[in-house]
Parts: sequence; structure tokens; C-alpha cells
Amino acid sequence: MQDPLQLMISTGKSRSFSKYEFLIHSGEVSKNIYYIKEGVIRHFVNDSEGNEKTIRISKENDFFYSSIVSYFREEPTYINCQAMTDTYVIFWEKEQIEALMESNEMLRSYQYKQLVNFIIEKHNKELSLLTKTSIERLMEFNESNISLFNRIPHHVIASYLNMTPETLSRLRSQVKS
Repeated sequence: MQDPLQLMISTGKSRSFSKYEFLIHSGEVSKNIYYIKEGVIRHFVNDSEGNEKTIRISKENDFFYSSIVSYFREEPTYINCQAMTDTYVIFWEKEQIEALMESNEMLRSYQYKQLVNFIIEKHNKELSLLTKTSIERLMEFNESNISLFNRIPHHVIASYLNMTPETLSRLRSQVKS
């Protein structure tokens, strides 16, 4: 039996994005699913004052919809997706992925698992923001993402953790000591 990830990758198209290049802008309709082979993508929104708020950071081996709500509702997104490093992705257009899922039960099951993982990730982040202190959020982030500090701007990480860059810097120095 073929590995579902390898089967998916073999059917996708590849594309490179330069550092800081956008995959999608707010106001566009999301029509693709992506898998990151190499690089880091940030997903962010602009608040009412124009400040960028990072809502997700995707890195190697992550699947993501450029905007899951826009993708399924076929309406303009409020999310921006931007490469934080030179990034290489495999992607599928909506029509292609739907045809794949229709024709292959194993891939349909795999996609379902990916959606469940996304829902759990989103739920855990929301709970973390509501119930954990800044230092607890940083420690949790460090458990699986410590290498991102050497790859992307720290203000992006601070935004993702819902703190100022100054607070992030202070907390990082406390954690090191």
C-alpha cells in the first residue's frame, strides 16, 4: 500500500516563493491547499488599527489551506499568507484535490486526519491564549518551534504568542537564565 503523503505529493504541483512573497492577500479567494517541503509561512490578519497579528506559523511538513474559511465558503479571505523564508511548496487546486478525494478512499481518510489535526491545533492555540501566561506560551512554543528563532523575525513570533517583541525578549532572557 502506498503512503498517502507520498501519493498526495506525487499528484501536486510545485512552486517556490521568495522570502516575504505573499501566497494570498486579504480580499482574495483561497483556492489551494499547500504542503511545505522547505521554508516557513506566516498567516496573519490586520486589526482595526492596521497592526499585523500572526495567527499561525507553518513550517516544513505542514499542510495548510491559505484560508480554510475562504476555501470552503468560496468567499474573500481576511487572512494574508506570506513566506518568511525562501519557501518550496507542493500545492493542489481545489478542483484537483476534490477529484483526488472522490477517487481514493485512502486519500479522503488522510485529508480528514489533516483537517482534524488542524482543528486540534487551532483549539489548543485558543486555549493557550486564554488560559496560559506569556511565559507558559513561550515555553510551549519552544518545545516544538525553538529553531524558528533562528529563521524568522522575532516580532512575528511575538505576535503569534500575543505579546510585544519587548516582552518576548525579556521572557527569552528569563528562560535562558
